[in-house]
Amino acid sequence: MRLRFEVTALGSAGGPRRGILEIDRGEQGSTRVETPSFLKYTRHGMQPHLVPEVAAHMDEQPAATHVQLEDFLDEQAIEKRKFTELRKLAGIDQADIVMLDVLDPTITMRTGKSGEKFMGVDSEGGLRRLTPAAFAQAVNALGPDVAVAPADYVHEAQPSLTHGKRIAKSVARST
Repeated sequence: MRLRFEVTALGSAGGPRRGILEIDRGEQGSTRVETPSFLKYTRHGMQPHLVPEVAAHMDEQPAATHVQLEDFLDEQAIEKRKFTELRKLAGIDQADIVMLDVLDPTITMRTGKSGEKFMGVDSEGGLRRLTPAAFAQAVNALGPDVAVAPADYVHEAQPSLTHGKRIAKSVARST
């Protein structure tokens, strides 16, 4: 697989730049997406409030789909799952770019705390400890087009932003 991004126009005064993201999957073909572009959000691989039958009648569909790993951490053998099966199950077009993130970006209040050697992930089956090795194994098994590196999402009340230990530890782990 080969990923390429070409800038076609720079935004003025800090505005968004435009470009073309191309992912070449070899025998499976390639996908080109003009940016900025809409990224389809999913829960458990399905886009909320939009069933595939309705989506089929829409003129334009987003060419990228966001899937979060935390939705699938309850599976006993995640390394045995094939991402193409997930694409079929969720009705994700084979030409879509699939982006795998660890956490759901819409959930800001999290109970799972990360440690020095793992990331605490709230899943439907309870708190899971995701190590870098387990994340790499999941990415290799699921085969997304783009994988977002694990990050400790810290949502703290405004007053604690200046002296929060959790934020300081998160930054230290990230560098």
